[in-house]
Amino acid sequence: MTLAQSIDAQVARNEALPWSAKRPLVWADFRATPPATSSAAAETAYTLFHGARCTRSRFEFLVVAAFRPKASWVRPAVLKVPADSARALRHEQTHFDIAELHARRMRRYFAEMLSPCQATTEQIASNAERFIRDERATQERYDAETNHSREPVRQSSWDKDVAQQLQALSRYVR
Repeated sequence: MTLAQSIDAQVARNEALPWSAKRPLVWADFRATPPATSSAAAETAYTLFHGARCTRSRFEFLVVAAFRPKASWVRPAVLKVPADSARALRHEQTHFDIAELHARRMRRYFAEMLSPCQATTEQIASNAERFIRDERATQERYDAETNHSREPVRQSSWDKDVAQQLQALSRYVR
């Protein structure tokens, strides 16, 4: 099995949707039931599926940012007011875009790595985990700075900044 087949199989097992500029999220994608223990309007679940391998001296690295519908949810009340619904969905899309941004950063890092096949499996995994930790911290900062989309000026700033960064790293689209 190739690395791409392995990652694609993981995505399929999770019934996940790989990030695509041509396919933004819609509320119908959010299939989980909102938990009673959360006061959030919606939750976007995603995973950065990744793997690496060396075949002789050929290094291969793959990462896919994928949305997980069965773990993502929206409160029905959010859907009742069109302006609130659109604002909340834009916020959730930016969460997913941030995941893709970090996937691209990982792709760039591993594409530019010198002699990656000389690194140990643990070193490769540690480097990938560093990007995943940074991605989580960025997501937390995003929610804090936008107050979960309740700060329109900050939300707009994040939307534009993430879009610009995605464009700057367009060379690293899967």
